[in-house]
Amino acid sequence: MIKELITYPDERIKYISADVRKFDDELFELLENMHDTMEHQALDAISAIQIAIPFSAIIIKEGEKILELINARIIVNEGVNEAEEKSAYFPSGFSATIKRYSTIKVVYENRHGELQHLNVNGEFSRRIQQQVDFLFGGTLLDKMAKENRTEAEKKLSNEGFIAGESCPVVFVRDYFKRGAKYLLVLVTLTFILPFFVSPEMRALVYMLDKYALFGVILLMIIYFIYGQYEGKKYKQCTSCQIGNIIGTVLILSFQLLIVSLGVFLWVTP
Repeated sequence: MIKELITYPDERIKYISADVRKFDDELFELLENMHDTMEHQALDAISAIQIAIPFSAIIIKEGEKILELINARIIVNEGVNEAEEKSAYFPSGFSATIKRYSTIKVVYENRHGELQHLNVNGEFSRRIQQQVDFLFGGTLLDKMAKENRTEAEKKLSNEGFIAGESCPVVFVRDYFKRGAKYLLVLVTLTFILPFFVSPEMRALVYMLDKYALFGVILLMIIYFIYGQYEGKKYKQCTSCQIGNIIGTVLILSFQLLIVSLGVFLWVTP
């Protein structure tokens, strides 16, 4: 079955892919879906995370052959070279000069769980390394020098967004999510203070923590409301789907619950 590719700036590409433990019909179905999607999109390689499945599975063409690399790891590398690369994750006009190992040795398992290895170099080595990056949540941007990455992000922002037609590089709702996370981290750091401060200072910290937790709730509400607005405005963006926004709110709510318990059971004077 052909699946939709996730594309920039969908942050699901950053998920770390879990190792495959069961070599069963579920894996076989995933591999077939990857095959179908790769052929439909005219790609020469694909990772499971590119169809939003965080499993350590790669399919790659080697001449007329198609290889399936399960739980792939690079165990030996030699030399370094630079070359221009593109990726199906980014817009078609985007490319970057990336440093890669010239020669690598890869160990992996096939669809039946049998251990295999490859010694490869050149362009094929480069394609495998790009796919392995995906397994660990990396993209071309992560391989670029900081100054080049900043310039590339500006280029993507300028070329990749037309209001009402394409997905923006940065969603406004993400600022509210980030603010909520920062507040939760700050509150969590106060858990060590009861060991070092007076009872009066502890009471002050407790009061400030309660204000911060209220701030987290407020930011979550704003995130959810603004997320729905962006979801309607950018319907074509997979990261704008209401289900993703609700999922983020549920994760933040769970984190808020844990931190709140810590405040009321530990920091309270």
